[in-house]
Amino acid sequence: MWNEDHYPTEEHWKVRLRIEKSLAVKVPNIRHQCLNLKYFQQAFLTPGVMEKYLNADEVELVKGTFAELHTLSPGPEGDRAVQLAFDDPQGWVLKPSREGGGNNIWEDDMLKKLTELKGCKEIEAFVLMQRLKPPHVPNRFIKNQPNGPPIISGIIDTTTELGIFCVYVADKEGKVIENTVGGPILRTKPAKNNEGGIAIGIGVMDSVVFE
Repeated sequence: MWNEDHYPTEEHWKVRLRIEKSLAVKVPNIRHQCLNLKYFQQAFLTPGVMEKYLNADEVELVKGTFAELHTLSPGPEGDRAVQLAFDDPQGWVLKPSREGGGNNIWEDDMLKKLTELKGCKEIEAFVLMQRLKPPHVPNRFIKNQPNGPPIISGIIDTTTELGIFCVYVADKEGKVIENTVGGPILRTKPAKNNEGGIAIGIGVMDSVVFE
């Protein structure tokens, strides 16, 4: 349950609170789920934050994997971020703190949304992120059908996103029991599509080959 519309009533929030207070294993618990939000990704880029947890060499390695993120909160910094978007609509994307694909706002729609939200509190629910431009790779998609043979596409331009599964287990006192890498996940989508969520039927799971 990732988005606020997954909790339509107060009872849903109470159930989540009950789960969090229980001895059940949460995957993830609320703290780790919140760490996945864009707000926290943005906070990690604030000078001095990562330095609390990593040495200087590790900080440089981690920062090398981050795209630029800018707050849209009212004020000079937020105004500067909005101007960045209007100056280069192709270079930025408007992101809410949601997961699963299908939530980002691009190009002309982004400019329209920023104009609509000007001066509104709601604009703080978004961040402006530097648009990534991965290389295009020729590939085929194979999709299963419930009652038929798999559908094999022709060769199309695709882009991919590599993620890493990690295993993290801690007890209620915060003592780390397990903290290891579980393996890779590769998600591929047509290069012509801005969105690529597997859950919304655009992207597919791919295979990783390490050389």
